[in-house]
Amino acid sequence: MSSTYQVIQTDGIRLNANESPFPISAECLNEIRDALANIDFHRYPDDTHQQLKEEYAKYLEVTGEQLIMGNGSDEMIGLLIATQISKGDCVYTMDPDFSMYDYYTHLHEGIMKKYPYPLDQPFDVQAFIEQGKAAKAKLVMFSNPNNPGGQCIAQSDLIKIIEAFHDCYVVIDEAYGEFSDMSMLPYLDQYDNLIILRTMSKAFGMAAIRCGCMVGTKATVSKLLPYKVPYNINSLTQACAIVLLRHSQAMKENIRTLISERERMLQEIQKADLSDVVIYPSKANYLFGTSSNKQAFLSALKAQNIVIRDYAHNDSFRISIGTPQENDLVLDVMKQVFS
Repeated sequence: MSSTYQVIQTDGIRLNANESPFPISAECLNEIRDALANIDFHRYPDDTHQQLKEEYAKYLEVTGEQLIMGNGSDEMIGLLIATQISKGDCVYTMDPDFSMYDYYTHLHEGIMKKYPYPLDQPFDVQAFIEQGKAAKAKLVMFSNPNNPGGQCIAQSDLIKIIEAFHDCYVVIDEAYGEFSDMSMLPYLDQYDNLIILRTMSKAFGMAAIRCGCMVGTKATVSKLLPYKVPYNINSLTQACAIVLLRHSQAMKENIRTLISERERMLQEIQKADLSDVVIYPSKANYLFGTSSNKQAFLSALKAQNIVIRDYAHNDSFRISIGTPQENDLVLDVMKQVFS
């Protein structure tokens, strides 16, 4: 896959960027309007993010001293690679995985070493560790659930990885963590080299505001915090995020709906007994698939004004879980093309 992140803006039914299909509630919008009315626009934003940290820490069940807030979790990826990687140093990740790891590594003249992620067989943690050790990994970073595959590595295997790479940071990107049944947050106090990334773009349905965070031990945060860009989160984003975090229960209801829809789609696809297409089980808000007849599928979707993520130069694609009506349209197209 390309190391260049694809920014795709489109009209129609957008199932290409793993965005939430649900707009925020009228109640939250009203609270946001009230919050924005109280912003001093002639002043710089709060660079300590104190109130935002308090709310995010409460939601994650950690302390504010364990957080560094970012302009999306992407900024935290950049900060980590910038502080840990010099020319020739190795960032160890999965293949496939999030292309922004490649972007920042190449920006700092680092070297990417990738472990082939097995989408259709068990994850071999020992092989992963051995390859990373041979590559002399300076930073281990991967998404869990995997982006784009949707699979999760078991907690027991993650612990083995963290312990094996005790001399560098192991960064677990939980951008889609809310859609799975596991997180490594409870293990933060046990491992100084464990860092977790979270975002409000996906589960919270706030991709427009760009707000995410890095979570680690207090010692880790105190080391890395001086490298954060000043005033990196604007006052509008902070105000919106605070409101949404206070209404996290509504977000959790949306997650339950999306998980239910994800499982329904998988069941419908299995029952349809489709040919020439493979759709993998997922613990995220998307389904990853492959087909040698991908172009016909994309064309049929386009005719319905539906856009999914197309990975160029191979036969893979990714479908974001949408509303029940949107998902039904996708299922109808799949049955037409692959039956």
